[in-house]
Amino acid sequence: MSVHLLKPALGIQDLYEFAVRQKARWMDHDGRLVYPVWTSRKPQRAEELLDGGSLYWIVKKQILCRQAVLDIIPYHQEGDEKPSYLILCSPDLVRTQSVKKKPFQGWRYLEAENAPADQGVLRVDDQPPPPALEKILCEAGLI
Repeated sequence: MSVHLLKPALGIQDLYEFAVRQKARWMDHDGRLVYPVWTSRKPQRAEELLDGGSLYWIVKKQILCRQAVLDIIPYHQEGDEKPSYLILCSPDLVRTQSVKKKPFQGWRYLEAENAPADQGVLRVDDQPPPPALEKILCEAGLI
């Protein structure tokens, strides 16, 4: 059975800014395009996470999108004594139903039965709606 992670997207104002920033950090890993997420601790439930889990992103106190978790690999920076890890995610951002979430630091587990429903893939080159329309759509829980 899979489990997911929740992670805040710090300093991000909206989903479109998030998508553009992510695209700048995509990397190739073993011939596959991935988005790396650095963490100082390996998730204890890594096997469940790798069994169909996703990383759900919180933007402005709301879960708005997710990315499939593809792999978790050790990562070592020169001069760093402690081990760290990269959670390698699919570069595809999948919109989810908007769900309010209280602030926290780091990441938290999200059980599969509590995960918000998907609403379709967000393309990085998609243009954001006008601010007034975006506000109405957000309030209605559509984006």
